[in-house]
Amino acid sequence: MGRIVAGGLRLPVDGPTARQVGRATGAAVVVLVVSPPAALAVVGLTWLRVARRHLRLRAEARRAVERSLPDAVDLFLLCTTGGMSLPLSHPAVARRLDGPVGRALVEADRRAAAGTPRGDALVAALQPLGDRAAALGRVLADHLRYGVPLGPSLDRLGLELRIDRRRRSEEAARKVPVRLLGPLVACTLPAFALLTVVPLLVASLQRLPT
Repeated sequence: MGRIVAGGLRLPVDGPTARQVGRATGAAVVVLVVSPPAALAVVGLTWLRVARRHLRLRAEARRAVERSLPDAVDLFLLCTTGGMSLPLSHPAVARRLDGPVGRALVEADRRAAAGTPRGDALVAALQPLGDRAAALGRVLADHLRYGVPLGPSLDRLGLELRIDRRRRSEEAARKVPVRLLGPLVACTLPAFALLTVVPLLVASLQRLPT
């Protein structure tokens, strides 16, 4: 099992791509005897497929963190305002979160139970998930190490995450017309030609002298 690193984000990759490349290389060796250009095409297409798969996994991992991180901040803030200490709220929040952030919090709680200082465990577990997750880890660690009030820091971090989420939503909304342009043209132009241009051509051909 390999790992993808994308902007500080680490994601396990099921099924190592070495097998895919090995199969492609074997096929290329067989094809090489018949046609060297075809062998090069096989290897190039395989590497292109692997690269696209890695890009897709990186994008999915980044979106998973972006989805669950605001929920983690809100849950920590809810526990804090409810009077729970961080050593008690940490495992409670970890159990209720899915995705990379939830797994990182579970791992941090496991390390803390094994004797690692909880602040160090949180920073080490959240750091690989990107800058925003690392910021959450530092906020929690500063509270445990130095007694920094947790509520204001979580409020500020939650506001930043909500602004980021709103900006991403606006960017996605702006991309919708561009994405719809292809299907719209592909569906509208043939129908327009069939309903308008073709009848005119047929009528013109019928009026031609024989």
